[in-house]
Amino acid sequence: MARMEISSNMEDYLEAISEIVETNGHAHTKDIADRMNVKMPSVTNALQALSARGMLIYQSHAPVILTAEGASKALEIRHRHKELRNFFCEVLKLDVIEADEAACKMEHVVNERVMSRFVALVEAIEQREDCAGLREYLSSSMPQICAELPEELISLDKLHEGDLAIIEQVAESLRGVRRFADLGLVPGTMLEMEGHAPFGDLLRVRVLGSSLSIRSSDAAYIWVRPVPGE
Repeated sequence: MARMEISSNMEDYLEAISEIVETNGHAHTKDIADRMNVKMPSVTNALQALSARGMLIYQSHAPVILTAEGASKALEIRHRHKELRNFFCEVLKLDVIEADEAACKMEHVVNERVMSRFVALVEAIEQREDCAGLREYLSSSMPQICAELPEELISLDKLHEGDLAIIEQVAESLRGVRRFADLGLVPGTMLEMEGHAPFGDLLRVRVLGSSLSIRSSDAAYIWVRPVPGE
């Protein structure tokens, strides 16, 4: 019987649970809700889904326990996050907060084969004598590079309830980008942020007269230009 897939949102939960257990020695649902900045029903739904996939043991009013498979998966995700953050900090010279945010987005789409090459690249740049010139170049040039996106553009997940905006750019790296295009989430389309769906890490937006649900992690890859209110 094939193992059910783990979504990026579920990976975030595994990572959070592993970190909480490492710090506190246990992880209760409230600890997880606080770490993930979500409501308790969202945590319950996620834990039930992970339990069904054999990643953890969940019982109401008891600490969450990662199974061997869940703990192994959590360590893998944390390793990818750490190495990606190191790449963004040491090579691209981003500050820790921005590097951490970028690592959170990329850790779900980078496999171990690709990750090992990121690590090898960072180690070569940091340690090889013939990379001294490159290290000096990166230190001086990277901090001066500004974002190409105009300041007035923001990611879809940053809109507030009732905000109107026009889609300006959809990242090619967005998983299921063709499916989103079929739903009308393409450059030039106006949308309205309706708010958060009742359950899960979902946003609800109105596009072309229809109400759609989209994960916050996916909305972060869609850039919009807010429309000023009247």
